[in-house]
Amino acid sequence: MQIQHYSTGEARTAFSPTGHDKFFKASVAGSRVLSRLTSEVVLPDSLPLPTDRPVLIAANHSSMFDLPAALILLGHFGLTTAIGVNSRYFKGPVGPFFRKLGCIPFSREDRESAEEAMVAALVDNQTCAIMPEGKIVREKDWVDGHVGPARPGVSRIARRAGAAVLPVGFAHSNTAWPPGTPLPKVRNRRQPIVGTAGELLWFDTDDHEANAAAVMAAISDCVRAGRNTP
Repeated sequence: MQIQHYSTGEARTAFSPTGHDKFFKASVAGSRVLSRLTSEVVLPDSLPLPTDRPVLIAANHSSMFDLPAALILLGHFGLTTAIGVNSRYFKGPVGPFFRKLGCIPFSREDRESAEEAMVAALVDNQTCAIMPEGKIVREKDWVDGHVGPARPGVSRIARRAGAAVLPVGFAHSNTAWPPGTPLPKVRNRRQPIVGTAGELLWFDTDDHEANAAAVMAAISDCVRAGRNTP
């Protein structure tokens, strides 16, 4: 696998557009405004991405703030990305936002069609992102240090698309926006949310349960590194 480390904005032309680029960029800007009110998203200096195959970004999910943090990270490096989102959010008042953002709805009922849509996007050399836990995992339910168990779809998608998986961990997002609360906390001193990227993963077997567990272990290492950042 050929890898290049991209700095600020450098990945802008490395992957295909999603067709939702304009609204995606506007959403990145909106996420930055939200962050200024509540938190400070600390980003890695560079992002390792493959140059010879598509990439599926996999991140933890401990807070509603994970989406704004992910948008800030992706926008910082110039990536427009199709993000997998629980399909129940498409039925509420924020549904139009997720559609305009180019998100892919996921649920147990439409798992196959959702995975097919993400595979097609990856084969078209678009970047995609997914939260393999499939839901917000509260701290009391963490089973591997800082994350919950993964669903095997992350492995099925990566294998079918021939994609590498980039693990990303967000530390402290559940402090900035605690699960179960309608809005993030507004603070006098902003809460740091530390985004950390791990090494690219490549799977050559169809042991999807084992592959998904390896993804979550790598994400847990990223979250742990972020929590240990001064």
